[in-house]
Amino acid sequence: MDLFDSIKESILSSVPAASERALLDQLEISQEHDTIVVHCPNVFSHKYLTRQYKDLIIHAIRKKLARAVDVEFSVNHFKRPVEEHHRPETPVQMTIPPLLSPQKSSGLNAKFTFDEFVVGRCNAFAYEAAFAVSEDVSSRYNPLYFYSDVGLGKSHIAHAIGNRALSSKHSVGVKYTTARDFTQDYVYSIHNNCMNSFKNDFRSSNLDIFFIDDVHLFKNKEKTQLELCYVLDDLLSAGKQVIFSGYRPPSSIQHIDKGLRSRLSAGLVIDIKRPDRNTREKIVHHKAKKNSVVLPDDVVEFISTNVHSNIRDLESAVMTIMAMGSLMKREITLDLAKEFLEGILEKQQRITVPYIIEFISKNFSISKDILISPSRKKDILYPRQVAIFLCRRYTDEPLQNIGEAFCRKHSSIIHSLETIETKYMHNLKVKREIDFLIEKLDSEAS
Repeated sequence: MDLFDSIKESILSSVPAASERALLDQLEISQEHDTIVVHCPNVFSHKYLTRQYKDLIIHAIRKKLARAVDVEFSVNHFKRPVEEHHRPETPVQMTIPPLLSPQKSSGLNAKFTFDEFVVGRCNAFAYEAAFAVSEDVSSRYNPLYFYSDVGLGKSHIAHAIGNRALSSKHSVGVKYTTARDFTQDYVYSIHNNCMNSFKNDFRSSNLDIFFIDDVHLFKNKEKTQLELCYVLDDLLSAGKQVIFSGYRPPSSIQHIDKGLRSRLSAGLVIDIKRPDRNTREKIVHHKAKKNSVVLPDDVVEFISTNVHSNIRDLESAVMTIMAMGSLMKREITLDLAKEFLEGILEKQQRITVPYIIEFISKNFSISKDILISPSRKKDILYPRQVAIFLCRRYTDEPLQNIGEAFCRKHSSIIHSLETIETKYMHNLKVKREIDFLIEKLDSEAS
């Protein structure tokens, strides 16, 4: 048995369910330069296994190799070379790809429509406002700002506005972008001396609807914020519809210019909440019906009762049960649903805010009392921010409850999250450290 086969055996031995092992057994593992590549036979296998077992697979590989090697997942039919020396030995010089010019398109996701948006008490107001805007681009709801936690449909409903407007009036100019893409395009335009082209993409003469996502990521980007204000002033003064979305309301976004904050909050600000039980049941039925599957009532009840973090996780659970039932040729029953979701639900119940506080306390060698104390020392502040980040990632607790656990105000928790999220995206050392902690937490809680 070679090294890669022994790694796969290690992975299989840690998964009790036979149906899951059948999927994992189809994996092939190889090494390309300094990276270990896990090859999945098809798209479904890739999506499901990376979602459910990515951390376990990476942990098994690194443990077997005894080093923090990079691991990538791919979709292809892979055959390992018979002999190592058959590989071409001609060195290939690494080249840095040129910075591509931004594409000029609406950026809309055609799948995000009003027909696919399940309405409940949690999002009815957002739906009605969005539908009204789609019927009358020059509506009084301008600008329109949606905010919510991850995976609750704020991007979906905004895309739906643009898609409906385009389907009814093909001459409507629509553009969707994110704060990150807007910033990158702006920087590109400055470095390549093509600001006129950048400005032209956002002129009121070319656009009727402008949607910008993840606006909280504009923090600390003073020049980009100023340029965005110019864009917004031009669009709003011309009566063009502007739509924002983000994780937090404008008043809670720190480190943005007062002028931009006032523009974000000048219109209708709508909070999309987590779906209640009835809405979750609607979503489960809708997802099943879309795939021509009728789920038993007890299966629907089980999923909607136990998966309540966000809509993405709910839809993922439905797709997992349907796909695994089909692949394994088994009837979809309550027992099957419990079997396939058991690991997810156990981990969800086990990883609580106190559990994470205990976990971070041990890993940073800091007492729990000090971790939740008022101390703002650097060696305490960072572990506390990581703990808050993990609480947000793993639990369904509202920010107010997380704040109470750490003896902190709601605004302080938001600041900690924004700080650590920024570090995670831009500081490689912090990202690796947090990824290691996530891997370890998943392993210990399994």
